[in-house]
Amino acid sequence: METMRAQAVADGQAPLPSAQVVSKVLSQNSSNNTFLKNVGLSTPSSKLNAQKQSSAILHDHLEKLKKKIAAAEEVLERTASLFDELQKQEQESHLMLQKFGHVITSGIACQP
Repeated sequence: METMRAQAVADGQAPLPSAQVVSKVLSQNSSNNTFLKNVGLSTPSSKLNAQKQSSAILHDHLEKLKKKIAAAEEVLERTASLFDELQKQEQESHLMLQKFGHVITSGIACQP
């Protein structure tokens, strides 16, 4: 244990806390250590399991978000298409009104 602490200092790092040194030594010697559990330190395998579980949850969440984004993009495309169609209809209506206005004004101008 002292070797681990001295090695960290020799490498220019801060000395490792005692609990971390004990955890490393015990985890190297035993994969199923009740001492670590009793003092409230998690074993590397329990940390790995927690990370795997967290990763799986994040992956599921990411997939749900991807589906929501795809649905939102589809709605946006449909909305943009409808908007374009309405703009075309507005332009056509405007042209028809202009023509109708010209016909009416021409008809009025032609009458005595």
